[in-house]
This record gives sequence, structure tokens and C-alpha cells, in this order.
Amino acid sequence: MREHPGACAQCEQQRPLIGFTDAGNGICGPCAGVDLTYACRRCDTSHKIFREQLCTRCFATKQLAEALGGDGTPVPAQRQDFHSALSAAGHPRRVAYWLTGDGVPALLSQLGSSDEEFTHQQLDDLPNTPTTRYIRDVLIAASVLPPRDDRLEALPRWADALLTQALLPQRKFLTPFTHWYLLHRIRRAHRHRPLRASTQHQMRSRLRRALELLNWLDEHGIPLGELTQPELEMWLEEGPEKRREVRAFVTWARGRGLAGELVVPRVPVAAPSVFSTDKDQAEQLHRCLDDDALPLDVRTAGALTLLFGLQYTRLLELTVHDIIDDDTVVALNLNGHRLPLPPEVAQLARALRDQRQKRWHLDRTASTTPWLFPGQEPARALGATYLYLKLRRHGIAPLASRNSARLALATDLPASVLADFTGTSISNSTRWTGYAKRDWLDYIASRVQDRP
Repeated sequence: MREHPGACAQCEQQRPLIGFTDAGNGICGPCAGVDLTYACRRCDTSHKIFREQLCTRCFATKQLAEALGGDGTPVPAQRQDFHSALSAAGHPRRVAYWLTGDGVPALLSQLGSSDEEFTHQQLDDLPNTPTTRYIRDVLIAASVLPPRDDRLEALPRWADALLTQALLPQRKFLTPFTHWYLLHRIRRAHRHRPLRASTQHQMRSRLRRALELLNWLDEHGIPLGELTQPELEMWLEEGPEKRREVRAFVTWARGRGLAGELVVPRVPVAAPSVFSTDKDQAEQLHRCLDDDALPLDVRTAGALTLLFGLQYTRLLELTVHDIIDDDTVVALNLNGHRLPLPPEVAQLARALRDQRQKRWHLDRTASTTPWLFPGQEPARALGATYLYLKLRRHGIAPLASRNSARLALATDLPASVLADFTGTSISNSTRWTGYAKRDWLDYIASRVQDRP
């Protein structure tokens, strides 16, 4: 007999409904003449029994206690905060299923048997799996561990693993270049903002290119200090364009007297080549504003991209607090600058904010930050690749839409205003105003030639 929680049609009390009247209204057990109760044997909750005659929360709490303390053993004092954080989750069913995942009970048992306090280093020593990341996020949410930038903290470990593959003479150059130049500059630039995946990729590429150059020099018997400009240019021309990322290493070595006056051209920034037509841009925008069948996050992200040329990586840094609503104008906070939103877009942004804020309040262990575009793992925003593919799957072209919108804005706005308007750097905005100016001059020239 299946229970359905709700108000009984006869006694009007909130009870498990086990039957229905002829009119289709639910009735409880006593009114149906059946004396059956399905109460949790721990908390006496009379509905939502999950397993072992326990409700979902009590079952999850029991599983967690067994994993951390063992059968019949109390949870260790140093694990109580972690236990409490998961036990109080707003969605205990998710916790219950997560606790039955492959490797989860064993990992919790290992953590529970340790007498040491939880530290980031303790988790860093474990395999980097989704389970380990989830546990770290829950500990941060429970204030057991301090927040940290995982991308930034992962770089030194990745670099050290790569350096172990280098020869000892090469490490003499690469170790200080990595730790005292690359990592130092990244840490200084990201004290107050998270490290983006593109910056992480760039740092890794620079170190790999430096190792490639040193390997090439060893193969040809050329010491770094005796490398000439023609030899360096020959190495650059023999490989792909990404070899120009070695510029950082050459600049560092030259500044410390380890190499001669060598010059590596900067990696050119490719001009945008993918655009949407005005018709496609308008059709996609109308779908975002009017199509209720689209997910709310797709509609909001798509509208902001189509109108303002915002990068989806920038969108993923937004929290619910970045939607500023003073009851008259809704604005988006971009690096301290307010971007007023049109009424239709403001309605989408407000609805998404309320939806995400409600989710955050219901399940604090699922996010330490109220992200506007939250991911599946706790304390993390949605992945950039996932959002990109999700937009594409629903017929929104993120790259072409962003390029078209930004070019249109760059035609009317100076670089400084465009930077504030879109939340990008001044150098990036200057390039876009250059693209727009070039296209505008070509247009004027064609009109002059067409005159009689």
C-alpha cells in the first residue's frame, strides 16, 4: 500500500494518504478504516520512509555515522562538523545515494579512522576524484576547512610532477622559472579573484614550451647561454605557433643573464571570424525572451550574451548578489560597474536569482557561494564547457552571438566604456574598437565609391 502525504479529504489533517474517495480525493488510513502507520523508527516521521524503516534523513545520518565511526562506534569528535554538515543537507536523499557510491564508504572510513584534524593537504594526498572534491567542498561549506582556489593550488603540484620528468640540469632553470616567476605572478594577480581555466592553461603551456626548448638545446648540444637568435627562430619555425609561448621563459632567462639578447614575437591574437547575421541574432534573442520551454539558465545566459556580448566564463563568476534590484531598475554588477538590464532581460535575471537563492538556502552544503549558475558539485559554479554545450544544444550559438553583439557595441562605444560595459580588460576592448573602426571605414569607403 503506497502512501501519499497530504491533507485528508475527510478529516482535513496532514497525514499519509493511503486511499481515494469516489471523487478522487485522498483519505488517510483511519478514515479509510485501516489502522496502519508508517513512522520512522528514529524520529517518528510518518511519511517518506526510505529504507530500514527510516526516513531519508535518518537513513543518511545512520550511513554517515557508520562510515565515519564504524559499526556501533560514535562519530569521532574531530569529525562531528563534517557529520553535522552532511546530516543537515537540504536534500538528504542525494546524500544517501552519494554515500552508496563506489569508493565513498571506504574513503569516509579512512578519514574517520585518522586522529588528525582535516586539512587541505590531507585531501591533496588522496586521489583527485569527484568523491574527494565533494568532501572538500562540504568541509569548506561547514567551515571545517578554509576556502581556497583549487585551480591555483593545483598548479604547483602539477608543475612539480612535470619537473620530475626533466633532467637535473634542466631543473636548474625550470624550477626557479616556475615557482619564482610564473606562479608568483599568477598568485599576485589573483589575490582577490579566482583563477580562470584559460590562465591555468596558459601557465601550463609556458612551462611545457620551456621544457621543449631545453630538450631541443640538449639534442643539439647548445647551452642556453650560447643560444643565438637565428637558432631560436629556426626552432620556432619548425614547430606549431604555440611555441611562441616560450617568450615568457626567454624573457625571464634574458633578464637574469642566463641567455643572450633573444627576442620571441608575441603570440598574435586572432581576429574574430565567427559572427551571426542580424536575423539569426534577433531570432535567438526572441527565443530567449519568449520561449518558456527553454531552461531558465539558458534563456538568461543567452540573452546576456546576445545583447551585451558577455563571455560565458564571465557569466559563471556571477552570484545572486550581482543581480542588483532596487524595485525600479535591475542591473548586473560587473567588476563594480552596473549594467542596467532591459525589462525583459531583467525579468529573466530576477527569476533566475530567486530560483538559485532558494536552492542555496535549502541546501547550504551544496554551495558555499550562491552562484547564479551553480554546478553539480558543491561550492563550484557550472563548468564553462558545460554551459557552452548546453547553449548550443538549445540552438544558441555562444561564440557567434558574443562576437556579433560585441562588434555592434564597439561601433558605438569607446574602449574604456566598452570595458566597463562588458566586464573585459581595456586591451581586449581596444582590439574590438579597432575591429569595428576598420569595418566602419571599409563601409564608408564603399559608399563613397558608389556615389555618382
